[in-house]
Amino acid sequence: MADNGFQLQFKERHSTLNRIYPLVKLIWVVIVAVGLFIYKSPLPGAVAFLLILFLAAVPGKIPLRQIFGSAKLIFGLGLLLMIFHFFADPGEEIFRVGFLKITDTGLMQGPVFFFRLSVVVLASFVMIWTTDPRDLMTSLAKAGMPYRMAFTVFLAMRFLPLAQREVEAVKDAHAIRGKAQHSSLGHRFKLWQRYMFTVLINGLRKAEAAAVALDCRAFGTAPTRTYVKDVHFRVADLWLPLATVVISTLLILVERGVFS
Repeated sequence: MADNGFQLQFKERHSTLNRIYPLVKLIWVVIVAVGLFIYKSPLPGAVAFLLILFLAAVPGKIPLRQIFGSAKLIFGLGLLLMIFHFFADPGEEIFRVGFLKITDTGLMQGPVFFFRLSVVVLASFVMIWTTDPRDLMTSLAKAGMPYRMAFTVFLAMRFLPLAQREVEAVKDAHAIRGKAQHSSLGHRFKLWQRYMFTVLINGLRKAEAAAVALDCRAFGTAPTRTYVKDVHFRVADLWLPLATVVISTLLILVERGVFS
């Protein structure tokens, strides 16, 4: 199977980010998202992207090959959203492409929305890459979430890499038979329909098998449950969200011209 560097799953690297309490990392992602929706210009979003990239590569010890291997997913939707705002936002016309016009407001707001979406996706990937799904489930349950709901989060994170591997396996099989990577756009669309159908059917099979296994073990009958591996919150783990709050506040103040 071809390895394009994109692996949407946790891997223990004994890094600083791996050791942070899972719920703290989830709060960190929320803080990053809130800050991005407050920024009014592209520069703070670009700074946030570079900082998260540094955080992933150094404290997270995530290989750059893995980070850039996910670039299509990180930047793809962000680029589409940016292009949409180029043409959709009202304002003074800069130049025209056919019957569509690009406005000055669109040129300013497009990059803002690009960084809003792309940076949130990158931060979410960093959390997934550095967080054991079992630890996240345990931390959510200890925070008061019903353990059945926490187990749903665990299953979602557990099935994501499985679905990815299934798509890659189907793509490789089609590529061997008919060079799918070099086919026409219409043929590729039909191939993606087959990919999604295969993933959907296999997902339903896995969901049914998991439901039967949970029923056989009487999952959900007891009001509480114990965990083989426990996770413990450390006050030192708060450095990540606190540093993010400080940096986001500074970026907002600089953007508003407070220090000028």
